[in-house]
Amino acid sequence: MTTTPNRFVVSAVFTILVLTAAGTVACGKTSSTATPSLSTQTTSTQTTSSSSSLSFSKDIQPIFDANCVICHQGSSGPAGLSLQSNASYSNLVNAKSTESQLTRVNPGNPDKSYLLNKLLGTQNQVGGTGAQMPFGASPLSQSQINLIQQWIQQGAPNN
Repeated sequence: MTTTPNRFVVSAVFTILVLTAAGTVACGKTSSTATPSLSTQTTSTQTTSSSSSLSFSKDIQPIFDANCVICHQGSSGPAGLSLQSNASYSNLVNAKSTESQLTRVNPGNPDKSYLLNKLLGTQNQVGGTGAQMPFGASPLSQSQINLIQQWIQQGAPNN
């Protein structure tokens, strides 16, 4: 089943990306190979978080279905984490990470959410372990990471 992205969300993400690129050029840098910091991304998504409410089932779960469920399914998934639609929310939100002292998803606080560190590859910087996710595949796109971060910033609603 294919889902069509919400036009407003796509537009908001595009605007964020354009503004981020414009800011980079204005600083005299045209590209960077450094891993983006979590706090930098939080700043860029806070602008749209108040004007666009994301849906876990329509905006976030499809990212997990396409990129994560291939490994993270059932109770025997890596780190005991199933990201299948019937289990992902309860396994993430306010759930203790098995790799770090952080909560997997700390509603309203992307900086304290281990999930984002795993997606960005910054898990070691927060006392975590393992590899960047998705393991053995290309990292999620910046727009996918921004959606997850914005959802967490909005309080990680189960909608």
